[in-house]
Amino acid sequence: MKKPVKQAQQLSQRQVQRQDLRLFSVLAVPEADFLGQAAELEADPLFSKLFQPDAHGRAPLRRRRFPGASYAFSLACGDEALATAAGPGATAGEWLSERPAMLDLARRAGAAAFESCFLSGLPFSPPSAAKECGLTQAEVLALKSFVDAFILSHERVAPAALPGLFLRCAARIAAEKGRLFIEYTHPSYLKGAYVIDGEAFSRLLKSGALSPAEAARVRNLASRAQRIGWRKAGFHRTLSAIIERQKSFLLGEGPLKPFTQRELAAAVGLNPGTVSRLISAKTLITPQGEEIKLKSLFRQKNAYIIDKIKDILGAGQKKLSDAEVAETLKAVHGIRVSRRSVNLYRNKAGL
Repeated sequence: MKKPVKQAQQLSQRQVQRQDLRLFSVLAVPEADFLGQAAELEADPLFSKLFQPDAHGRAPLRRRRFPGASYAFSLACGDEALATAAGPGATAGEWLSERPAMLDLARRAGAAAFESCFLSGLPFSPPSAAKECGLTQAEVLALKSFVDAFILSHERVAPAALPGLFLRCAARIAAEKGRLFIEYTHPSYLKGAYVIDGEAFSRLLKSGALSPAEAARVRNLASRAQRIGWRKAGFHRTLSAIIERQKSFLLGEGPLKPFTQRELAAAVGLNPGTVSRLISAKTLITPQGEEIKLKSLFRQKNAYIIDKIKDILGAGQKKLSDAEVAETLKAVHGIRVSRRSVNLYRNKAGL
């Protein structure tokens, strides 16, 4: 009876290892180079053709947005250095001069309506958008044109020209009605990962529409798309898990919870080393506007318990026995530790 379970565990481990090996080829690449690779892929004319439906109505390649992911438009568009860098690649004339007015329209629309109408990837309806945002149809059309142009221009900015914030800071975390939302600082993450339709892809290769050289390039492009998608998807899963675990802290409602990179790796199904590489040197902007390192959101359980003991003892002002502290930890905080462990923690903290 135990063999199937053991085999399933081994299979699961092999699947994780294979995924990690695929990720490894792009994990070692610095963020600037990675974003450059993603932009180069998106700008390839042959790659763009893979998103066109065939006679069966299916495209060889499609994009899959990450759940709960958006784009930090106001942060990016409001940054003078980034706006200047994006200007030369603009596709909507003198849109850069319209930036203050467009930012004001986005603010008037409200965060939720702006996300729904301009960043969700859903079909755009001027009448519906105008009603939802409380703007005129002329205003939503102008805003839509501007947003699309800015996102495209931002994506095409050479990584070397990006302000440092937009390379080290992965996302801004927005809070609304007790919920947290990920607003990525680069539009590449807004687009999400890529999904290959095997049948449509095979039909394209067999159709004769591609020369042998183009067919080889298409295979290479699809492989690159998969690797880029794996890194982005792995990072999104990792960031989402961190935010979910430390939700109360990010909302300003409580301290950091005990959480290690090993626990995170188990939660997202990745190797701890993979997780470490994904978050290395990355930061995020909290709902309170503070930029913090992702690694600062981890906390060892021992440190957490010591803080709770300090709270119970009132920084040493209350005189409680180790047994009483252990009982309070269990009753109030749900932490089960022995009296002896409490004594060790107190000695370590000088309590």
